[in-house]
Amino acid sequence: MKGFAQCAKDKDVQKYFSKGLELSKEIILENEGILIESNIQPPSTPGGTVTSSTIAPFSDRLMLFCNYLLGSFSLGGQGFSATFLWRNDLITKIGVQAKDIFEYTREGAALLMSKGWIEEPPKMDL
Repeated sequence: MKGFAQCAKDKDVQKYFSKGLELSKEIILENEGILIESNIQPPSTPGGTVTSSTIAPFSDRLMLFCNYLLGSFSLGGQGFSATFLWRNDLITKIGVQAKDIFEYTREGAALLMSKGWIEEPPKMDL
């Protein structure tokens, strides 16, 4: 998220990635806190770091679409993991996190549609 935010050319896309970075930090800190409270050592972070480069390796459109896909995969993974949890407190936290991820991902889909980078799905009158 940080790398995408610093090299995106479009200001709306930059703001969207920055918002995703903050959401990611919140989720990581909350999950680490749960592990620490349960006397479980949180996993170490990956060794890679984000460079200071502002030259985009991909187009804003591709970065935004990849982010949209990863958000969708994340929702599927959280739903799958919730089925195997025995702790009701964790299921509740995962549900709240899933809501936040869904709202963020939906915002990304709306941004893709507003830029004309993806088609808006057909709607049905009810």
